[in-house]
Amino acid sequence: MKYYIKNLNEFSEEKQKEYLLFLDKEKKEQYNVIKNLNRKKALLLSQGFLKEKVSDEYNIRREELIFSVSKSGKPFCLSHENIHFSVSHSGEYLAIAIGENEIGIDIEIYKKPPDKLIERICSANEKNLVDSSENKAEAFTEIWTKKEAYLKALGSGIDRELKSIDTTDEKFKFFTEFYDDFVLSVFSL
Repeated sequence: MKYYIKNLNEFSEEKQKEYLLFLDKEKKEQYNVIKNLNRKKALLLSQGFLKEKVSDEYNIRREELIFSVSKSGKPFCLSHENIHFSVSHSGEYLAIAIGENEIGIDIEIYKKPPDKLIERICSANEKNLVDSSENKAEAFTEIWTKKEAYLKALGSGIDRELKSIDTTDEKFKFFTEFYDDFVLSVFSL
């Protein structure tokens, strides 16, 4: 498993033009209809950066990589079934994870959670963790990224009661890193 983090503002104009050449037909159609420039840029850079890294990691030409999306919304590599990946972005940050097993990644800028949100998504153990933390935003954002990474690895999306996933349970093996502005969590099956 490998993961990469990049600030969206670090991509040069030349790199963006290069990435545009390697968008799949499906993504190019999406790109062309998006009006919001930030969303348009995020789509282009996430797809281009992903193709670049998968190409480098597996020594596959970018033209040979075909990505698609399952009925449940999980992106996958149609051309190479043994390659698994996940993409996330928050604010100006982009994160991708690549592995040989189903994988999920989430990156989130720290957010101070409203009490109602803590009640809605946190298990009792997680709620105690947030309540006892000196930095509630960091504690909550860590829990959120873990839940999202787990669900992305499963390919199910947020389709269940989030309280039922207790990220403090030792059966879950998350990889989590904390940065000044954000937290990143990865989960692999």
